[in-house]
Amino acid sequence: MMRRRLLSGLITVSLIAKPMADYVQPAYALIVFDPSNYAQNVLTAARALEQINNQIQSLQNQATMLQNMARNL
Repeated sequence: MMRRRLLSGLITVSLIAKPMADYVQPAYALIVFDPSNYAQNVLTAARALEQINNQIQSLQNQATMLQNMARNL
């Protein structure tokens, strides 16, 4: 009697859970724009570009210095 009740309960739960498991909610993702984060990223990129330009200028100055040193040998 107990086993039959348990079996019927399991069957009932599986019959109820099966349609719920078949229904899959599609995933939707929305684009989020954070203006303050964007502004911070723009400033970071500008600083990085400035550093690169400073490095280029430094390398050009070093190359000029080496050329002048080679001339004065």
